[in-house]
Amino acid sequence: MSQFITISPQEALQLIKKHPEISILDIRPQEDYKKEHIPKAENIDYDGHQFQRKVEKLDKNQPYIIYCKSGVRGGYFMDKMRESGFIGAFNIQGGFIAWKISKLPLNTE
Repeated sequence: MSQFITISPQEALQLIKKHPEISILDIRPQEDYKKEHIPKAENIDYDGHQFQRKVEKLDKNQPYIIYCKSGVRGGYFMDKMRESGFIGAFNIQGGFIAWKISKLPLNTE
């Protein structure tokens, strides 16, 4: 899975089912994450002060599914991951909004 591509919410769900070990990164603000998020997603707030430090702790030898609110920042972050030597990342097209509109599984707190 060493690729960097944008995929649909449905493709992301299939990838999660096929590879349960894949990590899911929610890069929205923590307040949004706390309200609702994709199951098993880990929050790394893109605008947070600790963002770069948290990214540096991630395992570069593992692929990630990433999403933001609408897909734009996720695409930018995916490019940064490629530049930083990660082996692969998948950005959800349309981000969390598209996931929710598609009525895919959610965790709410």
